Amino acid sequence: MAERPLFMVRLRVDPAHEEAFTRWYHEEYLDTLLPTAPLFVGCRRYVSGQGAEKVFLTIYEIKDEASIDAALAVFDRPDRREYQRQWQAWEKKAVTELNVRLFTPIYPG
Repeated sequence: MAERPLFMVRLRVDPAHEEAFTRWYHEEYLDTLLPTAPLFVGCRRYVSGQGAEKVFLTIYEIKDEASIDAALAVFDRPDRREYQRQWQAWEKKAVTELNVRLFTPIYPG
């Protein structure tokens, strides 16, 4: 199995907005992003904890290291500007913590 780069978005959401944010994130944000992002060969979402301690993790699997810049550029495309604006509104209203990281493979395990 080929090891691929992973783009990870870790966040916490104000529990008062969690249901609406999650619905938007799944049904509008991801459902419109993934069909236009062929260099993301996989996307999974995870959750840990409960209430205010709940942490969400989205993992985007990128085709290969040579595709990293092109894959991440999908977030800044002109046709995604409305989603960028919506994301910024959610950050102000509901996201209480955000950490974004790119990981590249270093051990072939």
